[in-house]
Amino acid sequence: MHNFEQYRNLLAAKDWQITGENLPRNIAEWLLHTDSLTEKLQQICQLLQVDIVQQGWQDGGATVSRRKMWRREVVLKGDGNAWIFAQTVLSEKTIETVAKEVLTLGDKPIGLWLFPQKPQRLTLEWRQDEKSGLYARRSQLLLKGYPLEIRELFLPKFSFESTLIKA
Repeated sequence: MHNFEQYRNLLAAKDWQITGENLPRNIAEWLLHTDSLTEKLQQICQLLQVDIVQQGWQDGGATVSRRKMWRREVVLKGDGNAWIFAQTVLSEKTIETVAKEVLTLGDKPIGLWLFPQKPQRLTLEWRQDEKSGLYARRSQLLLKGYPLEIRELFLPKFSFESTLIKA
């Protein structure tokens, strides 16, 4: 089934890239997509579901002034197939100030809440794991000046050929 620890390790890797010049076009269309990935996924399936893996407050560690972070991990499923393992991390300050709704999203995709608010994308990076061949992307965004990060791992059942709009 799912090996969430492996997925987390793949998303925690250090070898991220910022240019897509060596990516096949169909893969670059997904990895370098700058609008809502959720909306792009909805265009290629009848039903997009969110399965919550875990969510809650975690210690941010020394790198974030020991403040608490809200971490949400989900699997996005298109027509029943697990397509994306996604992590969203927001600081306590971001939640308190501009993102309280994230705490009550439940099984709704975060992208449908986030992108109508026009977040500013600071970075968009991608990587391919040499061992598994899986692709991932990560984005650092500002929502009304407050930071959040989203990491997405494209799972084996996702087809980068899925560019056809649903009937």
